[in-house]
Amino acid sequence: MLKKLMVVAWLGLIGLSLGCDGEKGDVGPAGPAGPAGAVGPKGDSGVAGQDGIGARELVTGQVNSTNGGYTMGKNNLTPADTVALASSVVIVFIKSQNLWWALPGKVDFSDSTSTTFNFITLLRRNQFFIDIRPVSWTDGGDKAPERVFQSIRAVIIPSEKFRRNAEVDWNNYEEVVSTLGLTDKDIIKADL
Repeated sequence: MLKKLMVVAWLGLIGLSLGCDGEKGDVGPAGPAGPAGAVGPKGDSGVAGQDGIGARELVTGQVNSTNGGYTMGKNNLTPADTVALASSVVIVFIKSQNLWWALPGKVDFSDSTSTTFNFITLLRRNQFFIDIRPVSWTDGGDKAPERVFQSIRAVIIPSEKFRRNAEVDWNNYEEVVSTLGLTDKDIIKADL
C-alpha cells in the first residue's frame, strides 16, 4: 500500500512540475465596464486676465536725487488703475553699484558711503506718487548728500497676491520679479 501511495505521489509531482512550464496563452477580451464613479467637486475658476498676478513695475532710468531723496510717480491714471493701486502693496528698490537694495533700508554707494531711506506712497485722484526720503547717512553733515541712483523700481502687487506668496523674500528684487512673473509688458515708465 505504501508503494502504491509513493507511485501516485511521484506521478502527481511530475504532473505538477510539467504543467507549470508551458507557453502563455493570448490575453482574453476585456470585461464589461463597471459603473460610473461619483462626480468630483468643482475646481477653482482661477483669476481672470492673462498673467493671473496683475503685478506691475513703475520704473525710472538713472536719476539724480533732490535733497538726498527722490519722488517718482505716474499721472493720468485710469479709474481702474486707481482702484487697483488702492488695494495693492508697494515694494521699492534702488539700484546702486549694480545691486538692488530694498526700501526701507540702507543703500551703499560706490564712494564707500551709505544712506538709509524710507518711502511713502500717495494716491490722489488720478495721480500716484512714491516719495523716497533719506533718514540717515554716513557722510556726516546736516543735510543728506545728493546721490545718483542707477534706477528705481517700485513693484506694485495686488495685496491678495502678496499674502498668498508669504514664503517669498520680498527684499530680494530678482526673487520678487521671478515669483510674480514680471516681464517687460508689466513695466510702466514713471512720468514724475
